[in-house]
Amino acid sequence: MDRRRFLQLSTVSILSLTFAPGLLKQSFGASKLDEELQKRLGVSLSQIKESPEVKLQAPTIAESGANVPVSVESDIPVDKVDSVWIFVDNNPVPWITDIKLSPMNGRVYFATRIKMGQTSNVRAILKMKDGSYLMATKEVKVTVGGCG
Repeated sequence: MDRRRFLQLSTVSILSLTFAPGLLKQSFGASKLDEELQKRLGVSLSQIKESPEVKLQAPTIAESGANVPVSVESDIPVDKVDSVWIFVDNNPVPWITDIKLSPMNGRVYFATRIKMGQTSNVRAILKMKDGSYLMATKEVKVTVGGCG
């Protein structure tokens, strides 16, 4: 191998090690919570108000992150609530689900099981019909991750 070929291969290797992590991060959907909130809801975390009217139930300690039960409910009349959003701060993709509500639901309630990669805050966000957002947060400690 001559010197010119060695320098070309070295340059390509250094550039790929420099830029590949950023490309991989974007392609696998890893994002921060604020970026995901801005993308999905069009607001930042600071614009969402913590409210005792939103009740989030999740275990304090989950033995497996592959199967974490979560439920969201509220006494707010269902005709005032547009949708329910669930986010997990430290997941590769923080957005878990969004549920559109209608008066036919009867009340604001949703339960499911989610995957969590590591210990993190779980956030339940209610989008109100007037355009405001209400939130409940709970930290769930995960002993064995479920996202990978």
